[in-house]
Amino acid sequence: MYAQYRITTDTNSFVAKNYTRPEPIKEHIDYVFDHFRGKSEKESIATLTYLLHKAQLINNQQLIANSHNVMGAVYALTGKFDLALHQYQQAIKLFETVSNQQAITTMYNNIGMVYNNTKQYKLAIEYFDKGLAMSNASKNERTACLIHINLANLYIQVGQLDKSLRNALRADTLSQKLQMKVEQAVNLNLIGAIYFYKNEFDKAVQYYTASKVVAESVNDQHSANTALMNIGEVQVRQKDPAAENTLMTTLQYFTGIADNYNIQLSAQLLKEHFTQQKKYETALIYAEKAFAAEKKMIDSVNYKTFSTLQTTYETAQKENTIRLLGQADSLKGLRIVAQQLELSNNLYILTQQRFALASARLKSVEDSLLLATQQESLLQTKLEASQKQENINALNKQALQQQIALQQKQITLNQKNTTIAIVAGLLAIVLLLGYGLFRRKQLAQEALLLQQQTLQREQLTKAVLDAEEAERKRIAADLHDGVGQLFSAVKMNLQGLLDRIDIPKQEDVFLAEKTMALVDESCKEVRVISHNMMPNFLLKSGIASDIRNFIEKIDENTLKIHFESKGFKDQLEHNEEVILYRVVQELVNNVMKHAAANELYILLEKTTDKIEIQVKDNGKGFDYNTALAKGGLGLKNMLVRVEYLKGKIRFLPNVPSGTSVHISIPIIS
Repeated sequence: MYAQYRITTDTNSFVAKNYTRPEPIKEHIDYVFDHFRGKSEKESIATLTYLLHKAQLINNQQLIANSHNVMGAVYALTGKFDLALHQYQQAIKLFETVSNQQAITTMYNNIGMVYNNTKQYKLAIEYFDKGLAMSNASKNERTACLIHINLANLYIQVGQLDKSLRNALRADTLSQKLQMKVEQAVNLNLIGAIYFYKNEFDKAVQYYTASKVVAESVNDQHSANTALMNIGEVQVRQKDPAAENTLMTTLQYFTGIADNYNIQLSAQLLKEHFTQQKKYETALIYAEKAFAAEKKMIDSVNYKTFSTLQTTYETAQKENTIRLLGQADSLKGLRIVAQQLELSNNLYILTQQRFALASARLKSVEDSLLLATQQESLLQTKLEASQKQENINALNKQALQQQIALQQKQITLNQKNTTIAIVAGLLAIVLLLGYGLFRRKQLAQEALLLQQQTLQREQLTKAVLDAEEAERKRIAADLHDGVGQLFSAVKMNLQGLLDRIDIPKQEDVFLAEKTMALVDESCKEVRVISHNMMPNFLLKSGIASDIRNFIEKIDENTLKIHFESKGFKDQLEHNEEVILYRVVQELVNNVMKHAAANELYILLEKTTDKIEIQVKDNGKGFDYNTALAKGGLGLKNMLVRVEYLKGKIRFLPNVPSGTSVHISIPIIS
């Protein structure tokens, strides 16, 4: 199918002369559609953007619409449903202009899928029904098969399993008839899911396995791994140890293609598996992975844009969007509560086991007491026989009876002492066990609370730092694009005015030139301020280069700065670079404003396990505790930023004069 033209997804390797006619563009779009499930989103969108541009150059509306349609499919696969809906709506408008009824039917199906994935089931059914009616009228069995598959998926989500099974079986018949292997694999997976929800696990695994085989036969790795993940879910439900290897395989695949929806499902199933194995620390790791993937999936949907795009179809989507946002906000709290309940349940089970052991020991003591009672009964019988014998031998028996009575009193006393000792011992054991369990639970709760407080503190710090950087960026943009543009306009207008008029007086000429100089200086000052607040290189260069550029803007006659960096071959994470840049910037500004120094030494060094920063000046120095007590905002900001990076900062006197600042940031691999 693709042999006539050289097909590649590397946009740098496109042969431009092949894309001046519709045929190669169409074949390449079809190629991307057939293979995008195994590619990254970035690679597929880059290819489609190129092909869209080529279709626009030859003004082929059909190919332009095809490009938008496939882009929508790529975005839908990675959960970016707002972008997918936008692309589908662009496509359906173009298909309507060329009266392509079959393509319009496909668009109804695709838009229905978007509404289904965003849980707007009423709108989804409406579009599926439109597409099914149109495909049946035109005998378009291929599109009808796709819509039956999507209806089966929808009815699973709303709990109508019988309707779902009817649609899935109809789709299975059509997919086999039309040799639609990719769609057949997806549909077999859905049938397996239906039987899973019916608790018929053997049938579910049978269909999941069939789906995996069909998907692998056409190299559809996404469907194959989805079926494998569902097999893993059955294994978790049946507490099968094989679930770990199964789900690790699917998690690795979905992580490789950044499929956050399926990353969340795989990680959640691994969390349940390790919880069953009582490996709670490992379970917590995968619970956090699931939450992170779900958060990325929710954040990827721009609900404001999504609401604007769909107002021409239904206003009811706004309520659904608000509900989704509410679920996202409460998700983390629900997970923490679930972990606490799980921990409490485990402690309760342990307590039951301890009490069962104590009950068993108590039963053993009761058996011992019963045996002693039986022995006493036997002794009493012997005593009665002895009494009868004593009646015959009165004199001898009287002496013997006195001796037996004395022994009986001694036995009774020993039994009482034994009983008291046993009861006291059991009571002590129960008290010790109870205290131990209480103390363990108390320590566990304290540790969990400390962990939650630490996490909340880190999140709050990150939010504050992010908000500060965002505000700096906004103010810098306002200065550059607002005030800077106004000053530039003033400069241009003033220059034009001076060029058009003649100023007779020399002092007026001097005043005009001085005014122009002041306006020009104001423009420069606005640019300097905006660049200091959010320099462009902060997003492009490494931390060492960023700081060097900042230092080069400082007048050497005011402060001579010696800067040295070691080990910064690779860039750090963006957030870390911004924080370190702000800390060094604040230190240099403090030296310029307060230290009265003329020389400053800065050393930046990165090793395998930490980042070291040293800043030394020859100024008048300052007392750290006094400055901190005064509530200086800059000093507190530095402490918060360094603490957020798990680092330490020390302020020491420099020799012979000035201040030495040492910062150490660990590198967490």
